[in-house]
Amino acid sequence: MSALPRYRRWQLWALEKNMLNIEHLVTNIRDASAFARRDGGDGWTIAEVLGHLADVDSYFLARARALAEDTELPASSGMSADEMVAAAGYAGQDALALLENWKAVRVEYHGYLASLPEDDEALWERPGRPPEGGGFTLNDQLVLSAYHDTDHLHQIVKIVRSGS
Repeated sequence: MSALPRYRRWQLWALEKNMLNIEHLVTNIRDASAFARRDGGDGWTIAEVLGHLADVDSYFLARARALAEDTELPASSGMSADEMVAAAGYAGQDALALLENWKAVRVEYHGYLASLPEDDEALWERPGRPPEGGGFTLNDQLVLSAYHDTDHLHQIVKIVRSGS
């Protein structure tokens, strides 16, 4: 029996825990100036990170549905993450409202992934683009999602610590 279903469960748990950790961190910021600080000179604010997380989860949800239902994959915007964040104007938005939006998107994305049969290897390993282009699978996406959260959790921690 493959260990992959167990690894998928761990990744799904990581998505839940990452959401709770980011929520806890953001809602317990006592220094309001942290919300105005950036991760480095031209880095992102906390609001921009949270808006980006929702954008990525929305795209990944659409992509997961397309892969699972064997329909056409959603088109990429063609913009970089920095361009998308700037175009959305997240820096001028309320971080706590963006947090709530991301949590709603995350719950839907997580719920969809959790509803898929964890032992259906053909589903989880179905390539999302032609195999000669790398064949990014639903399983790859799940692993990337958990890593992506951790990367941005670290970014928020750096922003908060930069004021200390």
